[in-house]
Amino acid sequence: MCEKTLDYDKQLSYSGGVCRHRLGKGETLFKRTRYQHGSIEREQRKKGPAVWVYRWWEEDIDGKLVHRQAQVGDVKKYPTESAAHAAADALRLTINNQCAHRSLRRTTFNTLWEHYSNEELPLKALSTQDAYVIYADNWIIPRWGNLPLEEIKTVEVERWLRSTEVADGTKAKIKCVMSALFSHAVRWEFCSHNPISSGIPVGSGGKRGPTTGGRISAKRQKSPLVPSPEEVKLGPAKLEFRDQLLVFLDGALGIRQGELGALRWLDCDFENMSFSVQHSYYWRRGGNLKSTKTEASAKPLPMHPSLKDALLECRSQSLYNQAEHFVFPSERLKGKKPLDLASVLKKKIQPAFKSVGILESAGTPFDIQSEPCSQRWENIS
Repeated sequence: MCEKTLDYDKQLSYSGGVCRHRLGKGETLFKRTRYQHGSIEREQRKKGPAVWVYRWWEEDIDGKLVHRQAQVGDVKKYPTESAAHAAADALRLTINNQCAHRSLRRTTFNTLWEHYSNEELPLKALSTQDAYVIYADNWIIPRWGNLPLEEIKTVEVERWLRSTEVADGTKAKIKCVMSALFSHAVRWEFCSHNPISSGIPVGSGGKRGPTTGGRISAKRQKSPLVPSPEEVKLGPAKLEFRDQLLVFLDGALGIRQGELGALRWLDCDFENMSFSVQHSYYWRRGGNLKSTKTEASAKPLPMHPSLKDALLECRSQSLYNQAEHFVFPSERLKGKKPLDLASVLKKKIQPAFKSVGILESAGTPFDIQSEPCSQRWENIS
């Protein structure tokens, strides 16, 4: 039970549920929000391993206290109670968002990542989610996971990124992920500033932007090889017809890999000589058909006569030639999904160009999209 009269200092340091006070007889009831640690209990299941359950108190819309619970994980993932308590830190941050408790100021980057993964990451595209997880698990969490947010400084992050032996583009992406996480922390008031993007506390005024935050260049370390029309003819000569069409179609349209994979026959308007690229395909997580990355990507693209003839020939040879079928279907999966273009590029297209001396290695950056569509096809058709 809460005492009826408490001085101000005790009110700030008291922990527990929601406490209510009456100032006096006939006066209105008021409440104050206090920090909740919650509780962890182990529960058995009829099937599968036991699980850890986190419980806390919460007010409903009528102001009544309700007992809430959330599953943290099973005992295989968290063998001990202390491990389950650590895993529940992200939930603890969420339920205490309105509480100005000093322990919120000791949030570690590990806890921030768990909180971000539960609250904000699921709202992003699947490809973005997977990319964030890769950058966090491989680079960010191993280096910064156990540090409190207030101990992570702009210059230290900048020096660490510069010493990391990865491409400049990867360093820039790691920086962007860290900046997004700190922006999340600022919105939830886990810290007062974002040291990655600005390094300036919120509300202090002054200029903000990348010039005052971590300075990392995303410039290419190697310039992409741009083959001439004559060289482009040599590479496809080593390929079968389907892969030749892939190279020419990608070179002519300049679209993203996912957009090329998602291309269906209904997107090819042979009568008006145009393409309508409306979707992009993501191959992981069982495959996902989504909208294009930008509105500009969905604008109609011209179809060269030579490309039209090649596509019609491809359609006549394909087992999957209905309007809703993919232009480049996976025969192994009976046309239900498009061909894995990354695998085709790595195993067939790049080695073919390397064999004629165009690529120094199969991993060299390669760009055949250096000319306008019409000129490119006039040169290589």
